[in-house]
Amino acid sequence: MREGLSILGRTAAAAREEVLEELWSAAEAGVRLTVDELAHTIHAGASEGWAGVVQELVEQRLVHLEGDLLSLTPAGVEEARAAARRHRLAEVLFNQVLDLPLETTEQEACRIEHLLSPEATEAVCSFLGHPPVCPHGRAIPPGECCQALAGRKVEPLIARLCDLAPGERGKVVLLAPRHRERLEQLTDLGVTPGAVLVLKQRKPSFVVEVDRTLLALEDDIAAGIYLRPLLEW
Repeated sequence: MREGLSILGRTAAAAREEVLEELWSAAEAGVRLTVDELAHTIHAGASEGWAGVVQELVEQRLVHLEGDLLSLTPAGVEEARAAARRHRLAEVLFNQVLDLPLETTEQEACRIEHLLSPEATEAVCSFLGHPPVCPHGRAIPPGECCQALAGRKVEPLIARLCDLAPGERGKVVLLAPRHRERLEQLTDLGVTPGAVLVLKQRKPSFVVEVDRTLLALEDDIAAGIYLRPLLEW
């Protein structure tokens, strides 16, 4: 298989990761897949081309073929685990932070998971507060950034404006309103990434101070503003 474009518009490396991830998920469920089953059920999209990807993985000793049943070798388990971790963290980011529907979340996670370096993956995990499960309820394999935190509840590095208490403040890191025109309105009001917001009140509407100006925001707008809490004045 060429190292350029592979099946379904994926690079050869990305296609191999998709198969490893599929076999990881099957193993979690206590299932062993045949090549034919994998080619028709893989979440990345059914295609006869997956058989060629499997053959490459067998040759690389990442996948073992016993009769017509597939399983991961020890080396394959490590790579599959990393692929599943990247994909599921991306799902949390798109679904729970950006509030995208699950179908769109799955598509975007399939794209971005192959681009995340180990360093970026750890950063995303910390950013999200080391989530234990993805939006589908599947366990997210922990990384090195999670090991020292075993048994401890860790708050995400970001919080929505609507989750702050009056008097708390934070630096805007992400704006994810449901409607594009709201983004333009917020920008015009000075609510942009890097701006510091102080929550003054929650009811009857959210009132924030930004650059010595008080703004009243509707609930759905406050839910789409993500900040890094600032603990020191």
